[in-house]
Amino acid sequence: MTDHPAPHGGPAPQSPAGAAARQRTCAACGAAFEPGRRTELEVLIDGEIRYVAVHSGHSTHAPARERLATSRLPAARTAPAREAAA
Repeated sequence: MTDHPAPHGGPAPQSPAGAAARQRTCAACGAAFEPGRRTELEVLIDGEIRYVAVHSGHSTHAPARERLATSRLPAARTAPAREAAA
C-alpha cells in the first residue's frame, strides 16, 4: 500500500511494485510464480484500485472482453490523428 492519501478521501490505491511477491500465485490460474520468470500486472477495480500479478500471457479478464478491447484499439489509435487533421 502507498503512504499517500487517495483522492476524494477514498482508500489509497495499491502500489504495483511487488505484486508478484505479495501474491506468490497467478491471479488467473493460481499456479505459483517461478523465480526469475516474467510476470505482468493487471488493474482490478472492486471498490478500490488493486494491481494483481499474472503470468505473462494470462489474463483475469473474460476472453470476450479482451476481444472487444482489442477490436477498439485501432480506432482509438487513429482518433487523435483524425482530430489533429480536422
